[in-house]
Amino acid sequence: MRGNRGFTLIETMVAAVIFLIVLSSALYVYSRLYTSYIRDKDKIEVQESVRIALKKISSGIRQAGGVASYNDAQIVIAPAPGSNIYGYRHDSAQKEAEVNVGGVYLPLASHIQYLNFAYDPENRVATITIKGEKGHSGIVEMSTKVRLRTD
Repeated sequence: MRGNRGFTLIETMVAAVIFLIVLSSALYVYSRLYTSYIRDKDKIEVQESVRIALKKISSGIRQAGGVASYNDAQIVIAPAPGSNIYGYRHDSAQKEAEVNVGGVYLPLASHIQYLNFAYDPENRVATITIKGEKGHSGIVEMSTKVRLRTD
């Protein structure tokens, strides 16, 4: 009855080592996939935030009655008829793009690291550049040029 003795200590140790190798490999793959998922989720969130900010800012400037003043991080506009939007700015402390509605700045988009305005009064063209980042998403940058419609 020599075949009914069960497993030896060596066989049990080898099986345990193989099990631990397979388990650690699976955990490593899972952690890499989870990290990649979080990074991609953050990047998508930042892209969406930057795209929304760029769309709303460019639309507001396009409809503006004119540009009253601007600097690197802020633009003050004369509102279009029927509009109460007076400008846009970057709040570096909160990392937000903000819109001036009726004299009060309100958040427009979050995770904004950089917002820059340049204006060419001769051609009535504003250039808007936005950069955003969240966690390890990497920097997402978008830029556009907008011509004011009204005279």
